[in-house]
Amino acid sequence: MHLPVINTGDLVLRPIEDKDAAALFRLFSDDAVTKYMDIDSFANISEATHIIRFFRESQEREEGLRWAISFAWRGELIGTCGYHRISKTHFKAEIGYDLLPEYWGKGVMKEAVSHMLQYGFNEMQFNRIEAFVDPENLASSQLLSRLGFQYEGFLRDAFFEKGKFVNAQLYSLLRREYDRESIF
Repeated sequence: MHLPVINTGDLVLRPIEDKDAAALFRLFSDDAVTKYMDIDSFANISEATHIIRFFRESQEREEGLRWAISFAWRGELIGTCGYHRISKTHFKAEIGYDLLPEYWGKGVMKEAVSHMLQYGFNEMQFNRIEAFVDPENLASSQLLSRLGFQYEGFLRDAFFEKGKFVNAQLYSLLRREYDRESIF
């Protein structure tokens, strides 16, 4: 699977590289970033190098794609976004995304995910894109709603994360519902 560079105007979505280890460590060592994720906050930079390898291996197995998010005028990684649990058989994938807190609420993730969705529907030929969200993560739920995702339901004890069972909300966007003009 090919991971293209996507220029959105203000942002660049690009492959994550070894040189991004320090920036990834900064991102994933922040408890605010990992609060609703299925990973613990990173304690050392070796965890960042391991996740870079994981992203590459996932892409090689055609199970996932992960982009670094950076500003066009500055190449440093400020977040990531991508697809995982890709099912070519069922023409679907799950999305995930994260961003340094200083950029929250500024439209960065909406811009990044909008272009990621365009690539997923147009180039990868997905019919369905899903997102699982912690019910307390209101910002993520609001982002998905603004992007046209539909709330499908509440999943009790859906995942075991950080030593406990957690609930999840399921959102989805179907190709026939995708309206590129309304999200850009």
